Amino acid sequence: MFPQELLSGPLGALGVGGLFGAAVGYAAKKLSRAALLVVGLGFLLVQVLAWYGWVEVHWEHVEAAARAQWQSPDGTTLLDRAWRVASANLPFGGAFAAGFVLGFRLG
Repeated sequence: MFPQELLSGPLGALGVGGLFGAAVGYAAKKLSRAALLVVGLGFLLVQVLAWYGWVEVHWEHVEAAARAQWQSPDGTTLLDRAWRVASANLPFGGAFAAGFVLGFRLG
């Protein structure tokens, strides 16, 4: 039986963070393959439709929409926001990152 002290504090955060990170990493690898396939096939479909003249793609609008997702109006980027979240609880975040890498490699 585990004492309550082992599951609380930084040691518990490391264990739980690593376990959750491994689970998310494993699932992310499995889901990313399917998502990349769907995105790639969708892009090919749009290109074929544009080639035949059935649709017209305004790539400057696509770029503007993508840029709005990566950078907020106040200038913070998606990477800045992700770093703020990851560094808020450093033991859990570090263990989560290590577990994520392990789970992604095993997936």
